[in-house]
Amino acid sequence: MKILLHMGPGKTGTTALQQSLHDGAEVLRARSVLYPRFGGSAIAHHLLLALCEHPDRLTGWTLQEHGGPEATADRAWQVWNELCVAVAASPPRVLVLSSEVLFQQARGKAKALLAETLSELTSDITPIFYIRDPVSHYRARLQEWLKTENAPLPPSRLPLREAILDTEAAFGRPPDLVAFDRATLQGGDISTDFVTRFLGPEVTPADLPRHQANVGLSAEALVLLARLRRDGGLTAAARRRGERLIRPLAALDRSDPPDAPLALHPEVAEAALRAATCHRWLAETGRLALPGLDTGRVDGAPPPGWMRAAPPETLFAHDPARLARLTAALWQSHRHLMAG
Repeated sequence: MKILLHMGPGKTGTTALQQSLHDGAEVLRARSVLYPRFGGSAIAHHLLLALCEHPDRLTGWTLQEHGGPEATADRAWQVWNELCVAVAASPPRVLVLSSEVLFQQARGKAKALLAETLSELTSDITPIFYIRDPVSHYRARLQEWLKTENAPLPPSRLPLREAILDTEAAFGRPPDLVAFDRATLQGGDISTDFVTRFLGPEVTPADLPRHQANVGLSAEALVLLARLRRDGGLTAAARRRGERLIRPLAALDRSDPPDAPLALHPEVAEAALRAATCHRWLAETGRLALPGLDTGRVDGAPPPGWMRAAPPETLFAHDPARLARLTAALWQSHRHLMAG
């Protein structure tokens, strides 16, 4: 048996991949591939983090679902022990585990502890990272951030070097690194690529349901949310009101789509590229070369001072006319939320 440990990072189609593997678990099991259910309603295996780190490093909703930090740790060990029993009773050819929080929250010693725990099942463990180009990764982070936050989020490097070297040390082998780029992903999406690259030929992309990766809200929808929270004094109530408007805004984005995807201002995109020293390290060490990435422009320069303090909704362009349409549509359909 071998273990495929997909570790993210986030904003690389992780949810779409996890949903596809979760929904296709029965088909996978028939082909001797196990994608286990791992507690609660989760489609991923975030509880793995509680086997090696303090559970406080998990998200608030995960802790709430399982009844707090101590109960979450207990639940993590319970589902892990259940998994060990299931594997012993009917060993699969491949065990697939997936959690992007392992990239975000598992420190070096924790990764080593996780490797030790997983090795109870097998020594054949392949860590996997999908790596996105720094500008589009920052844009996706900014879109996700603005759904709930107003604090500045200036461009910064993604700590890929630390995560990869920690993983190499913990598992005694380098992780498999794959460029998250639609031009080079097999089939143009992560689910098709993962199945083809790591589970074939026994499993094919046609065996699993397809799920679209999370589509970020439009520039105008994000500006509207940010303004509503700010007009509400950035209170907890204003934040909750904004969260309840995310689904209606996503629906409006589908019925009245923007003319173009969200585009960072050129100077913001340049700052995101210049900060990406870990992406340059990947190329210079021969670990991974991302298509089209100009590493010669990466110099580690910090973003300018104004960018570090700027409201995040000012870092990209938006269409004032479309913003007015979205605002009017929400006043018509969700007046009680718009009025606060």
